[in-house]
Amino acid sequence: MGFLDFFTGDQPPLVKGALDDVCTMLDTGRDMFATASAHLLDNEILEIDLHARHQYVAARVLLVRRAVLEHLNLDPKRELVLCLKLVSVVHEVECIGEMSVMMGRAATFAEGPRFGPMIDSLREIRSQTVDLFDDARDAFLNGDQTKARALLARQLSVNSSLVGIFYDLAARDAAANESMVYTMAAVTLERTGIHLANIGTIVTAPFTLAIPPPERAGHS
Repeated sequence: MGFLDFFTGDQPPLVKGALDDVCTMLDTGRDMFATASAHLLDNEILEIDLHARHQYVAARVLLVRRAVLEHLNLDPKRELVLCLKLVSVVHEVECIGEMSVMMGRAATFAEGPRFGPMIDSLREIRSQTVDLFDDARDAFLNGDQTKARALLARQLSVNSSLVGIFYDLAARDAAANESMVYTMAAVTLERTGIHLANIGTIVTAPFTLAIPPPERAGHS
């Protein structure tokens, strides 16, 4: 059963338009993340304007919020929970865009190419995170709780790996610039994964506390 199948009777046109915007935002966020992480971690040339893409996403956020508000003004008792879910998911996607912009900024701070075992570990986390984008999109748009729970479980595994990476970064004897760039990379990967997990919780348990960041008080 798809997301819009949950609507009773005719599907509200304003909400259908908002859903189209959410689809576009999720696809844009995935492309931004893939491009920004390749620039930062793989030393590839940045071929898109991340700030412009993020402004595009931010504009879509306003469109979704306006559509939801207009729909609720017309019929405040109809599909209230689903409207709140739409407003919640666009917040998460906008935050993902912000993380991609930060990745691009980290690359501009770097004084040289990024190579070595630490970058290899960050690349592996990046690869796992890219795979979560389609899972988050499908889970939300299809109202698929099974896929959403699988997404949350996979993200917990990624978070567990990030615990070790943060401790390794803290223990490394490296130049200040390299440490800063690699830490920014790790933080943006962490936050991107958490925002994707939050999309999963919108499906499984809306309006509850999402997955917390990795525990850093002790090295498991």
